[in-house]
Parts: sequence; C-alpha cells; structure tokens
Amino acid sequence: MKKIKYQLNKLREKILKYDYYYHTLDKPIVSDSEYDYVLKQLYDLEVKHKELITPDSPTQKIGSNLIDKFKKVTHFFPMLSLENTFDLHGYLKFENRIKKKNISSSVIDFCCELKIDGVAVSLIYEKGTLIRAATRGDGYFGENITENIKTIKSIPLKLKGINIPKRLEIKGEVFMLKSDFLKLNTQSFLNKKKYFSNPRNAAAGSLRQINSKITAERKLMFFCHGFNFFKKNKHFKTHYEMLCQCKSWGIPVNKEILICSNYLEVLNFYKKFEKNRLLFDFDIDGIVIKINSLYLQKKLGANNKAPRWAIAFKYLPKKQISQLKDVKFEVGRTGVITPVAYFSPVYISGVFIRKASLYNKNEINKLDLHFNDYILIERSGDVIPKITNIIKTKRLKNAKKVLFPINCPMCNSELLSNQDNKITRCLAGLICNAQKKKLFYHFFSKNALNANGVGPKVINKLMQKKIVSNLIDFFYIKENQLQSLENIGKKKSRKIIQIIFTSKKTTLNRLIYALGIFSVGEVIADKLSHYFNDINHLMNASKEELELIDGIGHVVSSNIFDYFSISKNRKLVNQLTKILHIIPYNQNTQINSIFNKNIVITGIFKKYSRNELKEILVNLGACISNRVTKNTELLIFGERFGNKFIQADKLKIKMINEKELNSLLKSLIS
Repeated sequence: MKKIKYQLNKLREKILKYDYYYHTLDKPIVSDSEYDYVLKQLYDLEVKHKELITPDSPTQKIGSNLIDKFKKVTHFFPMLSLENTFDLHGYLKFENRIKKKNISSSVIDFCCELKIDGVAVSLIYEKGTLIRAATRGDGYFGENITENIKTIKSIPLKLKGINIPKRLEIKGEVFMLKSDFLKLNTQSFLNKKKYFSNPRNAAAGSLRQINSKITAERKLMFFCHGFNFFKKNKHFKTHYEMLCQCKSWGIPVNKEILICSNYLEVLNFYKKFEKNRLLFDFDIDGIVIKINSLYLQKKLGANNKAPRWAIAFKYLPKKQISQLKDVKFEVGRTGVITPVAYFSPVYISGVFIRKASLYNKNEINKLDLHFNDYILIERSGDVIPKITNIIKTKRLKNAKKVLFPINCPMCNSELLSNQDNKITRCLAGLICNAQKKKLFYHFFSKNALNANGVGPKVINKLMQKKIVSNLIDFFYIKENQLQSLENIGKKKSRKIIQIIFTSKKTTLNRLIYALGIFSVGEVIADKLSHYFNDINHLMNASKEELELIDGIGHVVSSNIFDYFSISKNRKLVNQLTKILHIIPYNQNTQINSIFNKNIVITGIFKKYSRNELKEILVNLGACISNRVTKNTELLIFGERFGNKFIQADKLKIKMINEKELNSLLKSLIS
C-alpha cells in the first residue's frame, strides 16, 4: 500500500506541475497526449484504490489555477472539463454507458462539433447586454476579463432578435487564427519581444493583458459551444436548436455541426475533419460529441469534473519526419545527465522545432538511435516535441549508434547509473563546472537565499572573470570587482553587495534547500529543519535516523547521507555557518500548539506576500502544503480565496482569516 500511495502522489505532483505551467504561466511543458496519458494512469490507479482518492486529486478538479492580476469572480454554473478519448473504443464505452442508464427508449441523437483549440470563457448577458466575461479558472472561480473580451469584434456587446432570456450564460472558446498568429510572431521576432509557441498560447496571453488595447490589437476570435439558463427554459428542447438561436442573436457558432444517431456517423464526422483539419485557419484537436436533448443532458447531469453527457474525441498527435544531426548530453545542477537530440528543423503547428529531449539512457536504447537517422517528431497539442520512432529503412549503412557517455561530458568524471538506467549522474559536484554554475543559480534563487539581483547573468560574468570559484567567494566580493564587469556601475555594484549582505540572514530550511542536495526540495528541507533544528545535527545524522522522519524514505535518506559524507560538502557547510546568520526552528510549546500543523494558504493577503507568510509559518512549526486533503489541519485564507476554501469547507477543516491570523501572531509575540 505504501508503494501505491507513493505512485499516486508522484502522478498527482506531475499533473499539478503540468497544470501550473499550462494554465497559469501559459508555458506548457508536455504534450496533450502525454498529459492525458499521465492523468489516465492516475485515474486507473484511483479506480483500483478508491479509499486513497483525495478531494484535491487532479481527477477531482477542473481547469486551471488563477493568477493575481485580475479580479476573481464566482461562476454561476461550474465550467467543467470534458472526458476525452483518442480511439473509437473509448467513444463506444461512453455511448454504452449512456444506454445502460435506460434514460430513454427512443434513439438518442448526438450533436457533433469541432473541438476548437482555444481558451474557454464564460459570457454573461443581462437583458441582452454583455455585463461580464470570465476565464474558466479552476471551474468555480475565474478571472474577470470583461474589458478584454469587449475588444473581440466577433463577440456582440448587445444581442439582437427575439426570445432573449433576461439573463443568459454563453460558453465558448477564444482563439487566434493561424494567419494572425504568424503575423504576431513575425512582428514579435522583429521587435525582440515575447515569442508565442502556438495560437492557443498567444490567445491566452492576449486575454490576460492588463491593457485591453493590446488585446484589441491581437485580433482574437470567438465561437460559442454552450450555454446555461438562469430560469427554466421553455423555448428550446435540443442543444442544436439552441446553437442555431445563439447564431440568430449574433453570437458566432462554427458551421461544422452534425446530428448523428449512431457511432458510424460519429466516426465519419471525426475522420472527415481529421484529414482536412490542416486546411482550417484555426487549430482543432478533435471533435466534441454531446447528447442533443437538453432534457436528457439535465437528467444525466455531471460529476465534479465533467458532464456525463459529452465527450471529446481527440485526434492523435501531429508528426513530421526529420534527420538527426547530433545528440548532446547536458549536465544539470544535481549532476543528472539529460540527452538532447538536435535535428533538421521541422514545422509543426506553427512552430519550427530543432531539438527534443531524449530523457535518459533507456529512451536512447529503446529507440535504437543512430546518428543521421530519419526520425519521427511529434508535437501533440502544440507543446513539447518528442521523438516517437525511427525510420530504419532509411538508415545509412555505416551509421554510428548513439551511445550514452561513460564519463561526464563537462569534467570527465565517471558517471553513475541507477539500476533501471532512468537516472545517470555525475557525482563530481562542485568540481564539475556545469553543476557549479547551476548550483550558484539555485543557491541565490528566490526560495533559497533569496538574493534577488544575483541572477544567472551576474553569476556568469563573475565566473568568466574568475572572481568567484566557490560559494564562499560571493560573500567577499568587492565593489571594484563588480564594477569591472560589463554594464555594472557604482550604484549597481553597491546594490548587489547589499543584497548579498541581506541574504546572510536566513532560515535553516532555506539553507538546507539552497545546498541543492539531490531530491531535497522545499518540503523535505522544511521537515529536516523542524526535526533537527541545527545544521550540525543534520550533518551527523545516520540513514536510520533520517528515515524516522515522516515523508523521508530510503532513497532520500541515502541522498542526504551521501551528500554529507563528502568532506568537501561538510567543509562548505561549516564555512557557510560561520558567515550566515541562521534562524533556527522555534521549539516553543505555545507556538507548537497553535501552528505546528499541516496548513494550507489560499487567497491574497494585505500584510504579507505568499512567500513571506509561508516563511513565518514554517519558522513557527507549520508544515505548508499546496493542496487541501483530509490530513490538512488548518486553512488560512485571505481575500479572493479560491477552490481550496470550498474543499476545506466540505472537509470541515478549521479555517481562519487574515485578521484572526494577525491576532494569533500578536499574542505569541506579546
């Protein structure tokens, strides 16, 4: 069971990371098919172990995280995701499930539409006038983007015609034409501005502009695909009928719609556009099939993630052929070696692709990769490229096999692989320049020593001039040394020295995280600081003692023990403890009784930034989590709180607001 819990947590962490990059940062890091594959793994595992399902699991939630620059609004009706499938078998399971419900003795009609690859939005019309527009957000709360939506010419500010409900919600996709996307990227390239990876990414970025004039310049488009009535509907009986009515009111609806009564008709519709989708001036990634009857839709209802009456039938990934030119082996901060393939540029979904990660030794062996091989490149969902196959019939006779190096490509130290070859590492640490540089970046990063201003550019210049060769050197830099660097004058040099001086005052958990120990992230660093309260105790801990800490298993304990077994690392830590002013974990029993809990934070706070509040609570004994689960003991919420508040309320978790928090903190100090 412990192994199953570990697998579930790993899958959930992956999906939450993918969601954050895709929805919040508009910088997707995996393809749609890869995302769906990981989500299906999680779903299948949870079905087998229902007792381990948590309310915060990605299978139980909808949509994206929210960003802070827009006012949050509550959706009148949840904006749900769609169940999806990539094959006919998955669609037939959906159809059979509906028929088993015995909801109707007559033939069930399905309304088939194109699945536009855009950004889901909700439009609220009051007496025919557009009064509010919002992004999907997390499905329950969205971002108010009314002013930006009003700049989209295809969205009517006032509906026309008859039978207009007093209040109506229109749901649809905002998207960008491929032709407009190409013009935008060309202009961005010429002006050396942000280069968007695909039209969906460009549409999302355009909708989230503070200045609505910029949104207006982006030439966004809109298609309606859904609606909600605030009062009982008397005029419309089918989904198709309502879409036609929306069109007559002036709301754009894509013309490619077909009513089907059996799976063969659905499959023909799917195949028709699979062949012709590249001819459209907008991206589609499949079709959506919905029960046409509004009565049956209501009777089937929805679960907390998706309606039971609709499914997305997605197209398989887009692929192109290219020729492999080179494979370079990159060295990460913790010494992990990542092979990266470089190939002749190919154009997929509006983007030129020249390289793709090969992940690890196993992937190279599985592909049986040779130099100059013709390879099949996939970029499903217009996201991260991947080599999916080799065309062996086109392989050159004398082609050399791509071999994973035995020694580090940067420092020539011997590499070590784990048993399943998934991770290969250089253990040279700070002797290896590639690791050293990335460790310096990490050490002064926001969640480590938080030396904002000592970033990669400054660090690279200092290393090139050989002003710094180890971490200790940074704390003894002189103004004249900094002024010898390009673009750094007297004022900036003083500022950098002040930043480094300020960073000396830090907490134990930040120092542990800053050391960059393999597999020790912020959460593990917090646990270690709470348990040991002193860096010397941690340095001298045995593997057995480390494993006693909740959440630290054999692998992590071995990594921590191995790190402190190296004399150079111990020497570095001893030197740092003499330079830094380390604030220990406070063991006060009164504090423990109030804050020594599993705590989740949500919303915006007047007095603190999220990181500042987290640091205060961690130093008072709290274990901070990003997700609400049955193990959460306290939720602290500010203004514009999100879905975590709803989840905590359902689980009857104790909650306090910022005023109550301040009162508690004040009582501890006084």
